[in-house]
Amino acid sequence: MKKYKIGIILIIMFLSTTKVYAAGSASISASNTVVNGNNITATVTLKDMAAWNINITGSGATNGCSTKEVGDSGNGQNTTKKFYLTCKANKLGTITFNFSGDITSSDGVNKTVSGSKKVTVVKPREKSTNNNLKSLSVEGYTLSPEFNADTLEYTVELEASVEKIMVNAEKADSYASISGGGEIAVSEGDNRIEIKVTSETGKEKVYVINAVVKDSNPITTTVEDKKLTVVKKASSLTKPDLFEETKIKINEMEIPAFYNEATKTTLVGLRDENGKIELYIYDQDKNSYQKYLTLVGTEFHLIQKEAKGIPEGYQKVTKKIDDIEYTAYQKDKSDFLLLYGTILENGNEGWYSYDTKEKTLQRYNKDIVESMTKEYQDIQDTDHKVIIGLAVLSSVLALTTMILALRKPRVKKVNNNAML
Repeated sequence: MKKYKIGIILIIMFLSTTKVYAAGSASISASNTVVNGNNITATVTLKDMAAWNINITGSGATNGCSTKEVGDSGNGQNTTKKFYLTCKANKLGTITFNFSGDITSSDGVNKTVSGSKKVTVVKPREKSTNNNLKSLSVEGYTLSPEFNADTLEYTVELEASVEKIMVNAEKADSYASISGGGEIAVSEGDNRIEIKVTSETGKEKVYVINAVVKDSNPITTTVEDKKLTVVKKASSLTKPDLFEETKIKINEMEIPAFYNEATKTTLVGLRDENGKIELYIYDQDKNSYQKYLTLVGTEFHLIQKEAKGIPEGYQKVTKKIDDIEYTAYQKDKSDFLLLYGTILENGNEGWYSYDTKEKTLQRYNKDIVESMTKEYQDIQDTDHKVIIGLAVLSSVLALTTMILALRKPRVKKVNNNAML
């Protein structure tokens, strides 16, 4: 029994004084595919060795490779070393990486190693043109209208106490880039928030959220049965042509406005219940508002105003011109409309004639307009008479042809017996 115990003790002492070395190893790794025209790198890793002699090559669908060696790591006995071989793909096919050689472990054991890795060269992927959003939301609030990738502008209403909102935007395509979301600071009035999506090809699309922070002391009015609120934030308005920025007071509050000296016209912004902002002509003496509509002529801008002295025979109508509804006056379904207004350039007020066919605007001259209307009607009448004449002539020709066709020539029968 004593001999058995002594043997165990000797074995333990031997193991405690003898160093055990791990066997050396070598391996190669790389991606499975590479796009034609791009570089691909293979990595050869040597572990737990004291010396090495390795050769690495790349061949196949490539026009050249270069090797990079990384420094030693370890304690000098169990060393790890890496080599990188980079090749450029120049055609469809396969690039083959090979390594071979021998390594010596720290205990002096020599080992032959080798290995290979095949990489498939593929066609370049066609770049994506997708610049849509997949989703868009404001945390805790509802966008109006509901999100749709093809709808670019939205409105969200916020309480007067809100100072920050979180805008969440997710791109539809992983290759696109996006900017403009996240936490956004807002202030009273309209806050325009832009979320820009850029496709892989560089095509941009901008989504807009109009974040409207409610006014704690709003100025409201009603125009044509629509409840509107005066805009108090200048950055929410866009200056129209021939106007200058200014400020006026409404209900003892300073309001951003625009002014035209020639016509003495003042414009302010009014926001409807859906958050849409439009400009209105403000009459400070009457504290009244009229929608600002301009029609561009050859050399002037016409502001439409309430009509004065409607010409005889003209009836009030509503007509769309360039997708905007105007109050106009029309006589006997003529192609000429009359509009009443003021010219921004010089302040002249009066009637102006709009040609719906030519889409031109000019100062109204009763004699000229009536002459042009008569001339147009005469042309219409003449054309009508010509069409009727041609129809009658065609009918006569057709009847004559029919009569001639029905009249067959009489053939005299010959008696052959009489001739014998």
